[in-house]
Amino acid sequence: MRLAISTANDARLRSRPNPWVGAVVVSREGKVFVGATREPGNAHAEIVALQQAGDLAQGATLFSTLEPCSHTGRTGPCTAAIIQAGITRVVIGTQDPDVKVSGNGIQ
Repeated sequence: MRLAISTANDARLRSRPNPWVGAVVVSREGKVFVGATREPGNAHAEIVALQQAGDLAQGATLFSTLEPCSHTGRTGPCTAAIIQAGITRVVIGTQDPDVKVSGNGIQ
C-alpha cells in the first residue's frame, strides 16, 4: 500500500479534478506493476496497473488507495476490469465518498 500511496502522490497535479489514486498489482510470482490516475477522461490507476500486468494479473492482488469505481462515466468501471483480469484480492486504502461509488466498488 505504501507504493500505491507514493504513486498517487506523483499523480497529484495531473489528475485534477479527479482524486489522485495509486494502484499496485502484485502477481502470484511477486512481480509488481504500478499505475496512477491520469488526466480526466483517461485511464484510472487500477486500469494502468492492470494493463502493465497483462496476463500476470490473473490470480494477483490489487492494492488501491481509493475504492475502485463501479460506474460508467468518461471511462468504464474499474470493478469490471478488475473482475475480467482475474484479480483474486483487492485491498483499498479508503472508501470513495462519491455517491456514485460509495461502497459499490467493494461489494
